[in-house]
Amino acid sequence: MRIACSLALVLMACGSSGGTDGGVTDGGVDASDAPDAGPPPIDLGPPDMGPPPPAWLTNARILVPGVGVTNQTCTGGMVCPHSENTDLIDFQGGIVLVHRTAISQVLNHNCSLRFYRSDDGGQTYQLMSFIDGPTTATYPMLGDRDLRDPSLFVLPDGRLAFKALVRTETNSTRDSNVDSITVEAPPTWSFWRVRQSAGMYYAAAYEDGDLSVRLFSSPDGENWTMGPEIYGVSADTPLETELVFMPSGRMLALVRVDGTTQELLGNVGRLRTIVCWATAPYTTFDCPQVLDGVRFDGPVAFFHGARLFVIAREHFIETQDRKRTTLYELGGTLEGGPLTVINHGDFPSAGDTAYAGAADIDADHVAVTWYSSDLVSDPPWARAIFGPTDIRAATIDFTHIDSP
Repeated sequence: MRIACSLALVLMACGSSGGTDGGVTDGGVDASDAPDAGPPPIDLGPPDMGPPPPAWLTNARILVPGVGVTNQTCTGGMVCPHSENTDLIDFQGGIVLVHRTAISQVLNHNCSLRFYRSDDGGQTYQLMSFIDGPTTATYPMLGDRDLRDPSLFVLPDGRLAFKALVRTETNSTRDSNVDSITVEAPPTWSFWRVRQSAGMYYAAAYEDGDLSVRLFSSPDGENWTMGPEIYGVSADTPLETELVFMPSGRMLALVRVDGTTQELLGNVGRLRTIVCWATAPYTTFDCPQVLDGVRFDGPVAFFHGARLFVIAREHFIETQDRKRTTLYELGGTLEGGPLTVINHGDFPSAGDTAYAGAADIDADHVAVTWYSSDLVSDPPWARAIFGPTDIRAATIDFTHIDSP
């Protein structure tokens, strides 16, 4: 049975708080059922601790605090200690932000997705609505499930929609036995990000157990068809795969691979991202290159002019198991490869971090969000996933980023 879950939340362009108009059908989560969204987020302004941000990052600040938050109820409009999984989109003259809030990164129905809007280029955000994780009481056909990994996109009729994942509360490695459900896709497949090109929608999805990645397509962003395998070496543990369309229409797929059990934490062994390509109609993929030394966890890729950037989690081969959110640039031959990688520096980040969002402000500036543990304590990732994290925001000023 296919369940149209966590798709097509209609977020109207109004900047007011509270519920939204519209919704979804076939068992989906309907924002019109949400209660009042409550007060706007707390903007703490520039943090006064941690290393200074790079010159290309301005107005860096904590947007939604989690460090120091003691609330343990993550539904009903409440913010909990662990906020994560951000995404941004330009929509009808403003910017929309979404993120997850929960007790920790561990799968649990005590969580929610929170939606905000900015009408001043990402300088401030107002809470619009939220959606709680499904429970046996609210969605009997799903039961108690976690809700995470949202990404925003626009439907053909101009409505703003999102995809997200619902998973059983199963504690396992490699997303095994979590019964993932994404928008009208076969169960056990997790969409990463929805992209649009030439009137069609595409998403790369990874199989529960992190066994393979396949391409899905849709003419309307709601009804999806499974397509070809992008990458299927299960021993590499392939998962979150970011799709990018080149000016020619050629599709780039950046496949995160976590490797062996020893390499899963990203602090020993190999760090790799697999580079795959396809040309329309995207029926087969070729994966001719491995980017050694970088593993793009939770990536978001975007063009700024003719330059291609990726924001992703940076790993260090070390016992401390530190992580950062980092701005990378892909160079080389952007039409089919080979690609090169430039590291432009880190966002203020530590511990459990990354899963950024990016939205254009003007020709020289992009609004960004990400999440991070406390900068000063800089905890190891394996511990930080159970601890508090903040949603952070800033602006990238591309006049301070030299061309390759």
